Amino acid sequence: MLRHITRMSMAALVIPLFWLSPLLVAQEQAAADDTAESQAYAGQRLQAMANWLAGLKEYSVTMRAGYDVLQASGQMIEFGELRDISVRRPDQARIEQQASDGVRDLLIFDGKDITVLDASSNVFAQAPTPGENLDDAIHYLLDSLGLRLPLAPMLMASFPEMLRQHVVETNLVEVTDLMGPTTDHIAVRTSEVDFQVWIAQGEEPWPLRIVINYRQLPGSPQFWANLSEWSRSPTFNQQTFVFEQPADATRIPFAAQFLTAPAADGVDTGSSEGEKP
Repeated sequence: MLRHITRMSMAALVIPLFWLSPLLVAQEQAAADDTAESQAYAGQRLQAMANWLAGLKEYSVTMRAGYDVLQASGQMIEFGELRDISVRRPDQARIEQQASDGVRDLLIFDGKDITVLDASSNVFAQAPTPGENLDDAIHYLLDSLGLRLPLAPMLMASFPEMLRQHVVETNLVEVTDLMGPTTDHIAVRTSEVDFQVWIAQGEEPWPLRIVINYRQLPGSPQFWANLSEWSRSPTFNQQTFVFEQPADATRIPFAAQFLTAPAADGVDTGSSEGEKP
C-alpha cells in the first residue's frame, strides 16, 4: 500500500511538470515581448522629447545641476551650478550661470559673436561665430575654443539625429508622479555613457531631470540636472541676446586662441583647461 502511494505521488509530480514546461516558455516569451515593447516605447519617448526641443523656435528653462569631481586623494566631491537658459533660433542663446562657490559667468550667442564673461574677474572673451546657426556656434565653442557647456546637444536642432546616431539601448524604468507631472523615467545607453531622463507625459514632452554616468572615466563620475520653469513663449527683449560690456571690463583672448598664437619672445605659453576666458 505504501509503495502504491509512492508511485502515485511520483506520477502526480511528473504530470504537472510536463504541463509546466510550455507554461514557462510562454511566460518567458511574454517577458521578452514586454521588454521589447518597453524598449520601443522608451525609444519613441526619447525621440519625441528631442524632436520637441529641436522644433521650438524659442524657449527658456532653469537648470539646477551638480557634477562629481575626482580628487587627487581618491575622494569624489560634488560641485553645483545654477543656469538660466534662453534660446531663440536660428542663432541666438543666452546662458547665465552661478557656480556653487558664487562665481558668476555669462555666455551669449548673438548671431555674430560668441561672448563669455567672467563677472567675478570682470574679464570677457569674444570670438566671431562661424557657420549660420546655433549648432555651428556650439560646435565651435566646444571643439575649437575648448569650453564646457553642460547638456549642449539639447540646445541644438540636430539633437534628434545625434540621439539616433549614438543611442544603443533604451528602456522604460517606470512611470512616476514624483517629479510633479507624470513622467516616463527612461534609461539610455551609448557606447561611452549611460544616462537617465525623466520626460513629462502629454503633448509637451519636456525633460525634467537628467542623470549622466561617465562609466569610462575614473570613479565613474555623475552629472545631474533638474530642469524647471520651461517656457515655449518666454518674454525676450531687445537686450536679451546683446552683450553689454560692464564698466572697466577687460577683454582677453580665449585660452584656445592664446595657445594657437605665436609665443611672444619665444616664451612657452603653456597649457590651459580652457573652461574660462
